Amino acid sequence: MINVLSDIINFVFKASPRNKIGFSASSVYWTAKGVDKRFFTRASLIEAVTFLIKQCYFTVGNLVLKQNIGIPMGIDPAPFWANLFLYHFESKFVQSLISLGSTRAYNFHSVGRFIDDLCAINDRDEFLSCFKDIYPPELELKVEHHGTHATFLDLDITVKDGKFVYKLFDKRDAFPFFIVRMPHLSSNIPSTTFYGAIFSEILRIARCTMLFDDFLPRISQLISRMNAQGAGNGQINKQLKKVYRRYPEICQKFGKLEAEFIDALKV
Repeated sequence: MINVLSDIINFVFKASPRNKIGFSASSVYWTAKGVDKRFFTRASLIEAVTFLIKQCYFTVGNLVLKQNIGIPMGIDPAPFWANLFLYHFESKFVQSLISLGSTRAYNFHSVGRFIDDLCAINDRDEFLSCFKDIYPPELELKVEHHGTHATFLDLDITVKDGKFVYKLFDKRDAFPFFIVRMPHLSSNIPSTTFYGAIFSEILRIARCTMLFDDFLPRISQLISRMNAQGAGNGQINKQLKKVYRRYPEICQKFGKLEAEFIDALKV
C-alpha cells in the first residue's frame, strides 16, 4: 500500500511544474511557495501517508492494540486509498494489454468497480480468467456471483430474455434482528425533514426498481415502517404525488398514470 501510494504521489508531482500542494479550508491547489506551512511537498505527503498507515492504534479496555493487517478504516482517506491501490494494478494491466496490441483490453469496457465491489458485465469471462494476473497475491478476491443473477451495491440484477431486470437490494433485509432505519416523527427534527426523508426514500426505490411488481412491496414496507414511526397517511400520499410529479420520467416507466400509481399503493 505504501509503495503504491508513493508511486502515485510521485506520478502526480511529475505532472505539475510547481513543487507543492497547498490547501485551505475550502480548496486544494498547486503552488510554488506555500502559505503558513499549509502545504505538502512530495516527500512530506509520502511521509504523512506512511505515518497514517503504520501508526494506527485502538484501545479496548486497558489494552492498546496496533493494527498490523489492512488499512485503518473510518479515517477520511481510507476509501480513496483503496480506490487508488486497486486502480494502480488495473491500469498497469490494461496498459500492458494495449501496448502489446491485444484486443483483450476491449473486453473490460463494461467492467466497473466501486471501491472493493467489482461488476464484470459482458466481458466474455475475461476478468474471471485473469484477475490473478491483475492484483498482488496478498489481495484475496471473492467471487460472490456468476451467471445471470447478481447483487451489486444497492441493486439486485437478473438477466431475463436478454435484458437486465433490476430492483432494490438491501443486505439488511436478511439480518435476523430489527434495524433502525429512517427518522422518527417524535425526534428532534422538523416535520419537513421527516417527510422529506420519506420523499427521498420513495425516489431512491423508484430509481432502483424496473418493474412495478417489485416496486409495490418495497413501498408498502416503507409505508408500514413510517406509519409506525409517526407518519400520517395524508402526508405520505403527498410525498408519493410529489415524487411522481417532479420525476415523471422515473415513475412512468412503471406504466401507471398518477391516479393508478397512488391507488395501487392504497395509502
